[in-house]
Order: sequence, then structure tokens, then C-alpha cells
Amino acid sequence: VTTYFDNQTAGIPPARHRSGRALKTLAQRLKGKEGRFRSNLSGKRVNFSARTVISPEPFLSINEVGVPEKAARELTVPVMINIFNLENIREIVKHGSEPRDELGRYVPGVNYIIRPDGRRMKVTAQNAEESAKRVEVGWTVERQLMEGDIVLFNRQPSLHRMSMMGHTVRILSGQTFRFNLAVCTPYNADFDGDEMNLHILQKEEARAEARIIMKVQEQIMSPRFGGPIIGGIHDHITSLFLLTHLNPLFTEEETMHILSYVPDPRMPEPVIVGGKKFYHGRSIFSSILPEGLNVKFRSKLCSGAKDRCEYEDAPEDKDVLIIDGTMNTGTIDEAA
Repeated sequence: VTTYFDNQTAGIPPARHRSGRALKTLAQRLKGKEGRFRSNLSGKRVNFSARTVISPEPFLSINEVGVPEKAARELTVPVMINIFNLENIREIVKHGSEPRDELGRYVPGVNYIIRPDGRRMKVTAQNAEESAKRVEVGWTVERQLMEGDIVLFNRQPSLHRMSMMGHTVRILSGQTFRFNLAVCTPYNADFDGDEMNLHILQKEEARAEARIIMKVQEQIMSPRFGGPIIGGIHDHITSLFLLTHLNPLFTEEETMHILSYVPDPRMPEPVIVGGKKFYHGRSIFSSILPEGLNVKFRSKLCSGAKDRCEYEDAPEDKDVLIIDGTMNTGTIDEAA
């Protein structure tokens, strides 16, 4: 009986097959990495998921993930047809499974239509027109991934809750998943060949939960130490230092280029030098600060200074001073 439950009990020789291989009994089926729990329950294979190598894309928002077109054509979101979306869905079905716009860009198609009795019908270029006429209220259409869809993005090992977060989709060319570099920290990811998993949510409740609770912007404060786990890194710190240290002047052309990346910026006040317009670095930085922001702190550069900072020209520049969203003194560095 002992052997029936556990064939690896100490002191009892294991029961064997005729071939000499030890029997795999109840305990062995359950425990360990290849056991029922870890292999088939916690770590099973699932549908509606994709896995590929990751690479950086600084022009994406922290909330976005770049999905290769090849993956977006395979991954689908079920859409239940009702009287409000019937005509819209028929138009999508009519385009078949690989539509493109007049400029050759990706447009989501439909892979399958599902009847109320559960029968699945594959949509092809040949039967797309006919399928579009056939769909009715109560049918389900499996639409391909489109921009703005909410998905779950995960990097293993999943060690804390920020190892799986909600992102909105951007369809990009290429073969890799792409995301903003500031989100590397919570995933503990780097770009030396790491692979990550993408899961497409199939229920409206799950999508609502992902948008409200799981989105990256909701995970900035870490529950482990109460501080931000996502923030300015490497290039952000270096460039803000160069922008604000000693308050340098930038030409109008340089300023326009910097501010072209900012949605709806406040234009800083120009300084006229030799008949030309120039802009102070701190004024450019102030254009992204919210009005009503008041803060004063010591910069890392001058952390040891008492009266005067050796790295600054003006004595008051040892402290960063921001009044009503305008930066007056100091240097933005890693202390910020």
C-alpha cells in the first residue's frame, strides 16, 4: 500500500515494471516540476497567447506594447454581434482575413465566425462576402488584434505582481514585441535575447479589469517598498541634466524640435540675444511641469555642499526650486 501511494519511500525498495523502470505512483504524479500541479495546472499551455523576443521602443507610451503584424493576424478577440454593431462587423468580415488600407497598412480582419450553436466557420478571401451576409445578431466573430486592444504582457519568472501587466496594443512591423525602456525594471527585462508572453483577453469583464487595475500606469508604486518602481532612467536623467545644468540657451529650432515630442506644450518665454530668439533650458523643462507644482529639494550634484556648490555658478543653484510649475534654480539629476 505504501508503494501504491509513494514509490520513493525511504527504506522500501521501489516497485518496478518488467523493464526495470520504477513505477510512477500517485505522489510522483503530483509533485515536482513535471507533476500535475506545476506542469498541468500552474503552467499549462493556453490558447490566445504569443511569445517572441523583446526589443526597445522609446517612442511608445509606458502603457503600450508593440505587436508584430504576423502575431496580430493570428491572435483574435471574440466580438458578440448585436443590433448596434451588426453593420460594422459585416463590413469587417467582408474584408476577409488579411485586409490592408489604400497605403498598404495593417487593417484588422476576421479569422472565424461562430454560429449560436457553436459551429465555427473559417473566413477566407473566397468566402468573405458570403460570410458577411450570413452573420446575424447572436453570432460571434473572432476579430484580429487591433490598435487600442488591451492585452496582458508577462515575463517569466513571475516573481511579483508587476511581472504581468496590462498594455494597449500598437501594431508594428518586424518580428519582436516592443515596449518602453522605463518598464524594464518591473519586468526585470533586458534586451539580450529575453522572450516575453502576450495573452489576449477573451471576456469583457477581464478587459475592464485589465484597463482599470492592471494597466502599467496603475503599477508605478511598488507594494514592496511603497516607492515608484517605474521612473526616469539612463537617457532621461542624462538629458534633463544637460537641459538644466547652468541653464544653457537653445536656439528656436532646437527648442521646437525638443517640444515637438511633447503633447500640447506651454511655449516658454524667449530671450533675445543679438536679434535672435533663444530659450533657457529650465524654461523648456518648465513647459512640461503642471501649474500649481511647488517643490524644493537638494540636487545630487550638490548633496555635500553647505553654502556654495562647486559645480554651480550661482550659490542658490544648489537647491532645485520650482514655484507654480516654473523651475527657477538648480539642476535636475538622479535626486529628482
